[in-house]
Amino acid sequence: MFNEQQEKWLKRTEDLFLRLGIKSVTMDDVARELGISKKTLYTFVESKDDLVKKVLERHIMQEKRDCEVMYERAQNAIQEMFCVIESNSQQMGQMKANIVYDLQKYHRDAWEMMSEFQRGFLYQVVRANLERGVKEGLYRNDFDIDIVTRIHIASSFQMFDETIFPQNAFKRDVVFREYLKHYLHGILSEKGRKYLEKFAPKF
Repeated sequence: MFNEQQEKWLKRTEDLFLRLGIKSVTMDDVARELGISKKTLYTFVESKDDLVKKVLERHIMQEKRDCEVMYERAQNAIQEMFCVIESNSQQMGQMKANIVYDLQKYHRDAWEMMSEFQRGFLYQVVRANLERGVKEGLYRNDFDIDIVTRIHIASSFQMFDETIFPQNAFKRDVVFREYLKHYLHGILSEKGRKYLEKFAPKF
């Protein structure tokens, strides 16, 4: 969908949004960050809204690729969860809390794209991990997989709610790890707990 140069532009723009928030970044800021003129930037995107959508499109494509790699690399469901923690902790630490708010308020099409990604692909990934863990005997088999999947996805976005976790009081990566610790310990079977003690004793 994007060529190599465009991928690099979108990744650098995403990093800029994560550091500063979407609303506060201007097209001049983006052009300066990319080392190109605004005229060149506008040959690639029609507007800031279009830029946000393209950044999100690239992000979603990368997330899907990363999920495939994580699944293939992990020997079991618990290791797969730790691949998620490893790949997301750093990004969460860099992310401004108002990213979600900016998408919801100022870039509705992009927010709908993210919501669709949540309801579709992410739902299937989380559900598949739960089913894998139950089958492997590492997760309990006495909970409703569909309900727990939906709770997990819904809870993930609550971490960005400034009324619950003000950014000046909570680090995103710390909140993210604490949430996943709570989530994982809630679904582990006795076999899973013993495995976790060996695999990641401090978690």
